[in-house]
Amino acid sequence: MNKTNLSILALATVFFTGCYYDNFKELHPESAVAVSNCDSTGVMSYSAQIVPVLNAACTNQCHNNVGSGHDMTTWTSLNADATSGKLLSCVIWDGNAQQMPQGATTKISLCDITKIKKWVAGGALNN
Repeated sequence: MNKTNLSILALATVFFTGCYYDNFKELHPESAVAVSNCDSTGVMSYSAQIVPVLNAACTNQCHNNVGSGHDMTTWTSLNADATSGKLLSCVIWDGNAQQMPQGATTKISLCDITKIKKWVAGGALNN
């Protein structure tokens, strides 16, 4: 390959690959709004921030002590899944556990996922 062809190939490579980037907020503007209105500051409280998320997305239909599925109505029944990573895998849909809510076409809100992540990272406390 001569010098001219090599130079053209190098320039084409830089042109087509050098400036590529994905900006999540530009690709998904709805998520930027959801996160900006999300109060996930400070320590996440199981009773104040996590229980409302679970009630809305998990325990209302399936994951309660009377319905089918895994009981998520108490911290004691949820703690093992929270500390093992199963809870987070289910809600972020990472392929390591069944996607929840089951049958849903979208995940729970990015705000709620952020709250669960922060609570789990903080030790999944019963607070």
